[in-house]
Amino acid sequence: MNATKPPGVATATPIATHSAQAAVSPALTPAAVRDGVAMALLEASPDCVKLIEPDGTVRFLNRAGYSLMEIDAGSAIQGKRWSELWPSEAAAKIESALETARTAGSARFDGVCPTAKGTTKWWDVVVTVIRAESGEIDCFLCVSRDITAWKAAEESLTLSEQRFRALADNMAQFAWMAYPSGYTFWHNQRWLDYTGISAVEATGNGWQQVIHPDYVDRVVSELALALEKGDPWQDTYPIRGADGEYRWFLSSAMPLRNEQGAVVLWCGTDTDITEQRRTSLRLMTKQRVIELSHEALLVWDVDEGIILFNRGCEELYGYKKGEALGATAADLLKTRYPLSREALMERLAAEGSWTGEVRQFSNDGREIWVDSRLELIRTGGRQFVCETNRDISERRKADEVRNLLVGELNHRVKNTLAIVQSIAAQTGRTSGTIEQFIGRFNGRVQSLSSAHHMLTEAHWSGASLRELITSQIAVSAGELQNVDITGDDVFVPPQTALQMTLMLHELTTNALKHGSLSRPQGRVAISWTIKRGEVPRIILVWTERGGPPVTPPVARGFGTLLLERSGKLPHLKAWLEFDPKGVVCRIEADVTESDQVERGYFNPRQGLAHSTSRNSGS
Repeated sequence: MNATKPPGVATATPIATHSAQAAVSPALTPAAVRDGVAMALLEASPDCVKLIEPDGTVRFLNRAGYSLMEIDAGSAIQGKRWSELWPSEAAAKIESALETARTAGSARFDGVCPTAKGTTKWWDVVVTVIRAESGEIDCFLCVSRDITAWKAAEESLTLSEQRFRALADNMAQFAWMAYPSGYTFWHNQRWLDYTGISAVEATGNGWQQVIHPDYVDRVVSELALALEKGDPWQDTYPIRGADGEYRWFLSSAMPLRNEQGAVVLWCGTDTDITEQRRTSLRLMTKQRVIELSHEALLVWDVDEGIILFNRGCEELYGYKKGEALGATAADLLKTRYPLSREALMERLAAEGSWTGEVRQFSNDGREIWVDSRLELIRTGGRQFVCETNRDISERRKADEVRNLLVGELNHRVKNTLAIVQSIAAQTGRTSGTIEQFIGRFNGRVQSLSSAHHMLTEAHWSGASLRELITSQIAVSAGELQNVDITGDDVFVPPQTALQMTLMLHELTTNALKHGSLSRPQGRVAISWTIKRGEVPRIILVWTERGGPPVTPPVARGFGTLLLERSGKLPHLKAWLEFDPKGVVCRIEADVTESDQVERGYFNPRQGLAHSTSRNSGS
C-alpha cells in the first residue's frame, strides 16, 4: 500500500507497476528473496512492497511501505495477517486475491485502506506467487501503489463530466460540438429529443436532415465559410421537430483554440426564437399601423423629447417628423393642459394614465382641440409617454354653436312668453266677456304662431317682409282682394319680424271690424321703401280708404297700446293717425345691410337687387 512518494522518486502510473513487477518477478526465487541484493532491491522500491507467507501473514515490509502506511519503524508488523491491515469489509477481497494468485499465479485489485494514522488512501495492488524449486509456494510478493491522487483526479473528471452532461442536457438551448473540420460528433439531449433523431443519425452531416429544405443550402455554405476562416458563425433558420412542425432558431458557433491559436473544437448552440420572431413581426406590423394611422399618435421620452411622430400627427399639426423628433411635445404643440406639467406627471406616475380635452396649435398657428390620452410606460430604466390625440375641433365648435343656440332659444322663449303674457293681459283688459277674450286672444296667439313658424323655417335668421305681410293678412282676413301690397322685398330681423307681426295683426283685425275692410268697397294699401344710410331702415305705410268715417277712439285698445309701446323701441318706431278718410299707420324698422346683400335683396353698388312691386288686390 502507498502513501506520499519519497522526495526525488518518480511516481509511475498503476499500469507501470505491472511492468516493473513483471521485470523483477522472474528473478525473485525463494533463494533470491533471502539474498541480500534482492532485499536491497525491494527496499529501494518507492511502492509499498510486502512479502506474504503462504498462510497470509506478513513476512516483510519495505521502508517505503512503512512510510506510505504511516507505520512507526519500531512497530512489529511481521506475523500479522495481511488482511487485518485492511478494513474489515475488504478482508474477503484480500483473501480472494491470495486464492486467485495461488491458482493463477497473480491477481490484481484496488481498494481503500487507511494508514495507521487514519489517512484514507486508494491502493492499486498486484499479488504475485513466488514458488520454491519444488513448486511449493514460498511466499506472495505484494506491490501496492498509492493511487489516491489519481483516484481523486478520476473522480473529479467523472464529476465534471456528470455536471457537464447535466448542464448540457438540461439547458434551455440546444447544444452541439464539432471537430475543426466541421464534423459534428455530439448533440445534447434536448436537441435529440426535439428533432426525434438519434445521436448516431445526427453525427457528421446528419443534422442537415432537420433543416428546412428552403434554407439548408444557405446554412451549409455559410457555415462552411465560417469553418474555413475560423470566424464565429450565426444564422437563423427553421428546424423540424419530431412532430413534423418547424420552429425558428438562432444558431451560433464559436471556435475553441489552443495556445498556438489553432481551432481544436467548435461549440454551437441553437436557441428557439419562434415566439420572439412572432412578437417581433406583430410589433413591426403594429408599428407600421401606428406610422400610417390617420389618428395622431406620438411617443415622447420624459427626458429626451419626442421619439415617435406618426403620419396622423404630420397631417393634424403640419410638422414633419424630422421637425418633431427630439422636441418637447408640450412646447412644440403649445399644449394647454387643464393642470400644470408637474401635476400631470405626478398623476401619470400614480395612475399610469390621464385623459382629457386639451387645446393645441398647429404649425401655422391654427387652434386645435383634441381628446387626449396619455399612458406612462417604464422600461429599461427610462420613462416614455404614449400620447394619442383625436381631433375634436369640429365637435367643440358644434358644442359652442349648440350652447349659443340653447342660450338664444332660452332668450327667445322668454321673449315669446313675455309677449304672450302681455297679449293675455292687454286682451283681458280690453275684453268685456270671456268669449270676447278667448276670440281675441286666440287670434293674436295664432298670428304670433304664424310668425314663429315662418322664422323657424328660416332657422330664426329673419323673414321676408312681403311674406310676413301676406301671411298675417291671410290669417286674419282670409283673402287679399281688397289689399294692395307695393314694395321691393326686404329681409327683416327676427325680433323686428315678431313685433311687426303683432302690429299687422292688430291693424288687419281693426280694419275688418271697424275700418275699410268692413265695407265691400273699402281697400287697404300697404307700401314701403328703403331709406339707405349708416343703418338702412324700412319705412312702411298702412293706409285705409273706402271705409266708415274715422274718429279717434275714446279708449285705447290693445292695438293702440301695442303701436304706442313699439314706437318707443330703439330699432322700431310706429305712428298712428286717425284720418277721417281712413286710418294711416307709419312703421319704421332698422335692417342690416349685410343680411340684405347676403340674401340678394341689396346690390351694394346699385341699391335694391330687384323690384317686386305689385298690386295684390288687382
